Amino acid sequence: MRCLAALLPLLLGTTLARPESGTFARPDPDPPALGEAPIVRVEHFVLEDEDGERHGFAVWRRRESARGVQFERELGFVAAERGAADSRVFHVECLERAGSRLVVRESGPRGRALLLELVGEGQPSLRALEWGPCASRREVLSLERTAALPLYLAELARTGRFTAGRVGLFDPSERAIVEVGATTTYATDGSGTRTCTWRRDDGTLVLELELRGTDLLGFRLQDGGPRARRVDAETWAALAGSTPTRVLAVR
Repeated sequence: MRCLAALLPLLLGTTLARPESGTFARPDPDPPALGEAPIVRVEHFVLEDEDGERHGFAVWRRRESARGVQFERELGFVAAERGAADSRVFHVECLERAGSRLVVRESGPRGRALLLELVGEGQPSLRALEWGPCASRREVLSLERTAALPLYLAELARTGRFTAGRVGLFDPSERAIVEVGATTTYATDGSGTRTCTWRRDDGTLVLELELRGTDLLGFRLQDGGPRARRVDAETWAALAGSTPTRVLAVR
């Protein structure tokens, strides 16, 4: 069992200081930092229901440079009705010497942007701001504490450093820190796969990861929702290009 205090050195990676230019301007569509850093890992997925019907596409990336590390996840959802708008969610987490930041941008009818800054100099603190469709800005969270970030916690799960226990996780969908309980089950069919499952206190799913070693084979974001199935880049590009609207671009 691992608690948040034990995970903090792994979550933050370094001693964090508040950025000198830490003003909360509206986030750009691109990642807030490290956006041009080399991609050291990229994984492509197709979102499908139990009947194999496609609901969208996803890409996970990891970038690294001398400045730090960046984790990215793009989700593109195909509209259920012809003529309706597709939606896209771009989730980025940057861990740098200057501090850690999370940015989530959603496109579509209810597009919004969410920015979280996490600092650990002296008293840990975090602050989150949200911009609505009309560029209105409001503070949605300000606490003198810290929390795990979703994509980096998934990185710890990949490497076996977070397999079970409870942790305070910043949940962008709720704009709040939620207590998450994690469990890991191991396949008995000789495939070497394991499934990491994170649930809120009310039992709802936060994230389910299917892993083999450090490879992400699939994931799910909610009970009963589409499952993301890993495909190669060529298959992904062909399938994404066959939808009425191409929701993501290969990078």
